[in-house]
Amino acid sequence: MTILSDKPTRLRVTAAVLLIAVLAGAVALMRGNPAQSSEAAPAKVAAADPAKPAAASGKAPANPAAPAAAQAPAVATLGAVQVDRDELVRQLQAMPPEARAQLQGNRAGLDQWLRSRLAEKALVEQARAQGWQDKPELKRAFQAAQERIVLQTYLDSVSRAPDGYPADADLQAAYERAKPQLAQPALYRVSQIFLPAALGDADAVASARKQALDLVKRAQAPKADFAALAKTYSQDATTRAQGGDIGYVPLAQLTPEMRPAIEQLKAGEVSAPVQSAAGFHILKVVDLRAASVTPFEQVKEELRAALRSQRQELAARAYLEGLLNAGTVSIDGAALNAAFEQSASAAQAQPALAARAP
Repeated sequence: MTILSDKPTRLRVTAAVLLIAVLAGAVALMRGNPAQSSEAAPAKVAAADPAKPAAASGKAPANPAAPAAAQAPAVATLGAVQVDRDELVRQLQAMPPEARAQLQGNRAGLDQWLRSRLAEKALVEQARAQGWQDKPELKRAFQAAQERIVLQTYLDSVSRAPDGYPADADLQAAYERAKPQLAQPALYRVSQIFLPAALGDADAVASARKQALDLVKRAQAPKADFAALAKTYSQDATTRAQGGDIGYVPLAQLTPEMRPAIEQLKAGEVSAPVQSAAGFHILKVVDLRAASVTPFEQVKEELRAALRSQRQELAARAYLEGLLNAGTVSIDGAALNAAFEQSASAAQAQPALAARAP
């Protein structure tokens, strides 16, 4: 018989940090804090000057006589395809350290990964030999993927928060605003002895109450071993093996019948029998942790990362709006309607084409 309630007790630290990040990031932009070029108006693209030589770009001319770069040694091969050492190193570096260490000790798993990678490469080469990459729909997909990558990486570069943001004072101010969300309630380490007795069964209630009163006297006696009594007499299968211990819980997670009794107990004290709809509970507060607020140093880096991320998101949005405001946007309503009509016609024709297919 558990004595925990399902009611949530507090907001998680991460949620509090994100909430403050939104507010602090917006305030920082409204104040006009100095930033990098990310928060300035979008720069105009200079036209190329045909009078300037190509070398002005800073790139050295290609040297046909220059020797080709040495290829990394192959780790695994399948016909003409291979997984070289550099590729394997890149894959391993992308893994978390613990996963990398686990894979290093799992030769069978590593061999399987190499075999799968070789199969993938062989399949790609087979598709290329058939000109698969030249299909119009794939070319469109390649172009869309390239645009997404260029857009995201470039937008990240122009909207990145300044290196010094947020300053320590900003972090401290954000932490102060977040304190209500970072508050942690008092935690009680509770043990119990549970004796079942349904409210509608008068005989069972009377018998359980008598046994509970006897156990309270024994548990409150000097040098009493509450854990031993719980292991012997408690009928709660969840906590009995641990001597009745349910660990540290906030008051709000205890069932309503338990809360008044727990609030009145000091560490080491045992309650009188507490009756619930399921039976009688004898409760002991083993330890008490006072209410507190998560320390600043514990959430400082998480808060910094959230503030920077929110600042960059707001700056990116402002940059895109600046691009739109830099010129005149014109939308052709007729062309827009025609596109929708063409799309609807194509969708209607799709089932008919599929039905005629062999």
